[in-house]
Amino acid sequence: MSDIRDYLTKGPATSKEIQAYTGLSQSVVSRKLKELGDLVIKIRNGRAPKYAIACSAFGGDDKLPLVMVDAYGNTTVTAIIRPLLHGGFFIEPVIGMPSVLLGDAGNGLYEDLPYFLSDLCPQGFLGRQIAGQMAEISDDFPPDPRVWTSDHIGRFLMTNGDDMHGNLKFGEQARLRIRKRPASNSESEYPELADSVISGEFPGSSAGGEQPKFATYCKERSSHVIVKFSPKGENEVSQRWRDVLITEYHATKILHAEGFAAAETQILEKGGRLFLESKRFDRIGEYGRMSMVSLQSIDNEFTGIGFLGWPKVLHALHQRQIVSFRHVFDVESLWCFGKLINNTDMHLGNLSFSIDGDIFKLLPVYDMCSMGFAPKSGGEVRPYDFTPQPPRLVNLGPGNLQDIKEMAYDFWERVRDDSRISNGFKEFLDQGNPIDRMA
Repeated sequence: MSDIRDYLTKGPATSKEIQAYTGLSQSVVSRKLKELGDLVIKIRNGRAPKYAIACSAFGGDDKLPLVMVDAYGNTTVTAIIRPLLHGGFFIEPVIGMPSVLLGDAGNGLYEDLPYFLSDLCPQGFLGRQIAGQMAEISDDFPPDPRVWTSDHIGRFLMTNGDDMHGNLKFGEQARLRIRKRPASNSESEYPELADSVISGEFPGSSAGGEQPKFATYCKERSSHVIVKFSPKGENEVSQRWRDVLITEYHATKILHAEGFAAAETQILEKGGRLFLESKRFDRIGEYGRMSMVSLQSIDNEFTGIGFLGWPKVLHALHQRQIVSFRHVFDVESLWCFGKLINNTDMHLGNLSFSIDGDIFKLLPVYDMCSMGFAPKSGGEVRPYDFTPQPPRLVNLGPGNLQDIKEMAYDFWERVRDDSRISNGFKEFLDQGNPIDRMA
């Protein structure tokens, strides 16, 4: 028995490989594997299945439930995640489990933490606050979530993963925990919440992105929201962030008008700050949720070509038959629109999909703004200047690009006419619509 166990610490193996290593007959190997009981994982591998040994992980046992929350707030175990002794994980399906959770190979075997759990690692501005709090609690948690290992992520999700984005929870505690009414705030409290976030007292949900923000349940809107905000004051940095937030507001309005799904936003000015409030599309009512997985994690698992940008990743996913061509068209349209409004932040973490059985479905676009005008990391605020270049098309034709140019033209006109933008931005746009300067 110990010989078989020792051999399987090197990785999954077929019965014949185990026989060759141990010198035991097929019938004896079969009997000893049965004696190991639930610790043995049987992995599909053509006509000769492979076997692996499970082990405990993340402070739990060797069977860790993956829980999915539905639109009504009800929880259901959708899969059992089995940590493996040799490293990696195996997904044991439960009836109704979406097949895309089985990963690129389609057999449920992962060399590291499954992509849909890695995607839940705290990130961005709020993620660093959460990681800082974890570092205060436990010395072995780094204060920067970008250097967290799979063990850090797994342990965090097992104990603190109730309010991550999307609708997945991980571990027995998440399955058994009684749901609580979400903390709610009125819009009048936003300035106080912003001050708390800046001081590190109010991390909230780990919504990604580097700009200061908080997440709450808005009493006026009766919905979960993510709220970005500008710095206080009227200095150059504050004014520039106000301008960027205003561009995001108008971008969403244009996209809605043209039939594209985008976050629902509104602008509020309170307490010396400008707030951009976005209704969360991964939350429904007080308790309901919807799945949400970033294109970054999907690309990491299924294509690995993220450096080529949104359009080519979507094309590759369509070839794998896990996204529809309509999404390929829409995503390239959004990409081109972003290029024409000076959005320099269209990384794969800024586009998300829901899980729907065998495929991924595009979620409303968010963070679509003129990020190229934002202050630099060192605080430098450069003069307004932007001449759009014609985007390189992957799947669209010239006629499609003309439609997107008209959308971008309308965007710049709306921004110019907004009385809330800074004098510098207004002077720049009064020189002419940037689309007219395209090559």
